[in-house]
Amino acid sequence: MRLAATRWPGSGTPVVLLHGLASQRRFWNPVARRLVSGAAGSPILALDQRGHGDSERPEQPYDLRTVADDLATALDALALSRAVVVGHSWGGAVAATFAAEHPDRCLALVAIDGGFGMPVAGDRAELRKRLEPPRFAAPPDELVTMISGRSPGRWDDELASAVLPIFEVGSDGLARARLPFDTHMQILDGLLDYDAQSVLPRVRCPAWLVSCESVDAADEWTSQKAAALTLIAPQLARPRLMRWVGAVHDVPLQWPDLVAGLIRSAINDPEIGG
Repeated sequence: MRLAATRWPGSGTPVVLLHGLASQRRFWNPVARRLVSGAAGSPILALDQRGHGDSERPEQPYDLRTVADDLATALDALALSRAVVVGHSWGGAVAATFAAEHPDRCLALVAIDGGFGMPVAGDRAELRKRLEPPRFAAPPDELVTMISGRSPGRWDDELASAVLPIFEVGSDGLARARLPFDTHMQILDGLLDYDAQSVLPRVRCPAWLVSCESVDAADEWTSQKAAALTLIAPQLARPRLMRWVGAVHDVPLQWPDLVAGLIRSAINDPEIGG
């Protein structure tokens, strides 16, 4: 299976960027652009994970261990022995799984609003229904209007180039999500199977876990994510835990400078590789 990637060359500590469910590698462009300008020459790899973007889309499997193993294969292909692995949302769970399964290859884990436990509770069937993606087809202009109106940051060419590749225009002239519904649900099942309590205690490298939280302390997701961080903290070998109040889930698009700074901190961590 072939995976697509964007590479920025360098000679410092390698950094891998893993997108979330139904996203793609260009999601990271705003952050990568800022890293390239100030990351002391680190080579950067943004990967389209299996089923996403321009990578091949097998029928199965999509469990987290298989997806994490894809990263090990990609590093082998690029002759990279170790890297700082950064994941957003579902990508955070992939990154954490990689760090646990390949401890000698992960210099530091950075998991942004994902990877430290599902901030929802309830019956699995209810969760699948609650988290299933919308199914729609719209003229491209209408899609852009809809997305730009919900943008986490100022809508401009940089943000458009990071978000719009999530969609594709079919032969009927309508735009749809590139990730098919059935594949999305397979990946969601893998995420629902993820057990942070069994994965994260096996991560030996510095673990930078970021919870993006609403300013409303009564918000259900905020309280559950804060509880998940508190629960996992004593089990981490080298915890670096943060709560970003006011950050939306897609904080790499909302605050790319802050996210780039976080990654630089992970690169410069004095315990990296120890």
